[in-house]
Amino acid sequence: MSFTEDAITWYDSGAVQYPALHKHIIELTMPALVVKRLLPEFPLVQGRTATFVKESGSRSMGISEIAEGAEVMMDYTPLTTVTVTPYKKGERIRVPREQVEDLYIPVIDQQLRRLARRTAYQIDLDCMNVIGSAAQFTSAATGKTMGATGSEMTITNTIGAKDILWAESQIESLNFIADSIICNPINARDLKYVPNFTIFSQYGRPVLQNGALGQVYGMNLYVTNVCSAGTAYVLSTGTNLSASYAPIGFFVVKRPLMTDVDQVKQNDSIDIIETTRYAPVVLNGGCISQITGLLTS
Repeated sequence: MSFTEDAITWYDSGAVQYPALHKHIIELTMPALVVKRLLPEFPLVQGRTATFVKESGSRSMGISEIAEGAEVMMDYTPLTTVTVTPYKKGERIRVPREQVEDLYIPVIDQQLRRLARRTAYQIDLDCMNVIGSAAQFTSAATGKTMGATGSEMTITNTIGAKDILWAESQIESLNFIADSIICNPINARDLKYVPNFTIFSQYGRPVLQNGALGQVYGMNLYVTNVCSAGTAYVLSTGTNLSASYAPIGFFVVKRPLMTDVDQVKQNDSIDIIETTRYAPVVLNGGCISQITGLLTS
């Protein structure tokens, strides 16, 4: 399967008079998106709702043997549908004309940055809530890890190597390939403390690599505050052994992020308005394993 991590689509016709302003908000928002990037974007061109088809039949991989002269068997895999309705979210900030006239750029820029951060946080939080509620597999953390000496170690209320491998195996039992881990900074802290990830000589280099987004057992590690402390997620974005197109879900967009500027004469100010309509949806709960019982502080 070919998978591309898309950022949210942006719409700028409402900001024709202020293209630099719109561009600035978009540039500030896009890098902050973490969880949303795991869901392919699905533009809703017409109508109020989007409907997706799901297979709910057996996951058997083979086909039937046919006796000579017998009728060829037919696949009766039942199909179900999932319908999602995008909802609207928005925010506005007010900038007095004096700030514009006197060129208080740092003040205005800080307001725009705050708006962009809040927007990115809300989008990612909505995606995280959907992923968390759709998880098909759940297990309490054991904190167990095989150390370099061959002895099993236990660090309670933390993510152990055994927990990650269990979560990965559940996803792979449905022929999906786990490729991502999402956790809170608190739980990422404890993950880095696990012996497997701190002893350089064990594998020639750490299993947990350095960098903004490292890898654990070949899976991308996403650390974000929208993931509640105490629970971590191992998931597949839809990559599977049969190379079929089966994304974990979609990010349905009815109204891409729009910015507009309105002059408020009675307040002698300028309102910067930002709105969007979207709805994240998970179609394959079997792509998600959650590890619970982790530290929260």
